[in-house]
Amino acid sequence: MGLLNGEYKGFSRRRFALGSVAAAGAVAAATGLSACGGDEDKKKSTGEPQEIDDESIVSVLDDYKAQDFGLAAAQTWTLPLGTVLFHCEGSWAAAMLTPESALHPNTLGVLSLASGALTTVREGAINGRLYTFFDVRCGSSAFAWVEIDYNTRDWKLYGQGFSEGTMTGEPAELDSGNADWEPPMFTVTGDSVIWQKMPLASGSKSSSASHCLRWHVGDKEGSEIWESIGRFATHPRVSDNMLTIVPRVLNEEGTYYGMTAIELDDDKHKQMDQLVLPASIRPFDAVYTGEQFVFSIEASYNYGGSLGNMGTYIGREGEPYVYFSREPAAWTSFNGNRFYIKTQSAHYIVDTAENTYDAISSPDHSLSFGDYPASEGHTTQFLVYSTVRDTQGIPQSVTARLFAI
Repeated sequence: MGLLNGEYKGFSRRRFALGSVAAAGAVAAATGLSACGGDEDKKKSTGEPQEIDDESIVSVLDDYKAQDFGLAAAQTWTLPLGTVLFHCEGSWAAAMLTPESALHPNTLGVLSLASGALTTVREGAINGRLYTFFDVRCGSSAFAWVEIDYNTRDWKLYGQGFSEGTMTGEPAELDSGNADWEPPMFTVTGDSVIWQKMPLASGSKSSSASHCLRWHVGDKEGSEIWESIGRFATHPRVSDNMLTIVPRVLNEEGTYYGMTAIELDDDKHKQMDQLVLPASIRPFDAVYTGEQFVFSIEASYNYGGSLGNMGTYIGREGEPYVYFSREPAAWTSFNGNRFYIKTQSAHYIVDTAENTYDAISSPDHSLSFGDYPASEGHTTQFLVYSTVRDTQGIPQSVTARLFAI
């Protein structure tokens, strides 16, 4: 072999890394992207901060091939202006809706991914007219929402049973807080609600610990999964019964964030994997696939090696990382070896098995408002929504598109 531009022709450390990532992706697909193997087959993480150089990075835009995947929306629906969608799992998406009367600033609903029907499930806040709905999620058997009084910043988190588009049983108050505590970041999976209670960074409780908790429909109260001495960095994400949270770790050594995968099969909440970022680098979002982490960095740092660059990464400790070098605008979804990454202008599809990528264009007249994902984690139904303007540039409606992936 001849030496060409510092690399052996036909072979380089970057190309070796590329092949390693493809092989890892094939293994992940064969195992269903789950932690179903025995503990002896799992690679152990050290919990040490990871600083890597460019030789451990495979750049999608440099090393992958652009290709038309031929992906088209299986369903397209026009929804009322102001609709915001959240799809955690299953065949229903929670929805924040525009008011149906002057009595309520907003309402809560669900969208059927089978029919596109949008149904209101709660018109007004439990706490009366001083409160409004702040956030909402639903799973296959549970529904959760936050109510807030914007004047006092008091908030309450509620959970309730859910079945086939209808609320069941009675709502349960899961948590509450005042202006010293942030409204919780939460998600819903199966019959449980998982949330993070964190002090406001600038409030009188800023030195208090943060807590991740879980509640099942029918329980009297939630139970703690994790305590973080400091605030969690990202929203909790659940995929294939695996929870990803990003608490502060190594507190005696500095400011470190550890992406942590926790098994939800039982109440033991066993830690299955962890990836610690370089000092002071905070991820924008993170989810665990069962074999590797998918995480994004919102800003570029002038330290921390290659993991300090803005973009989205796919990988785990001790292995090469696939890197997409565009500014992340939302969380990442995936199915098998395909990852759906949101940037300001488009949704990109990255296939780590075929070393290819493509983009899903946004609807006409929607770019100034954005086209955002509703689905998160592992999904076979990728739901996105966008605010669309009329020919005069006035916001007119919301277009929801469902891709079968």
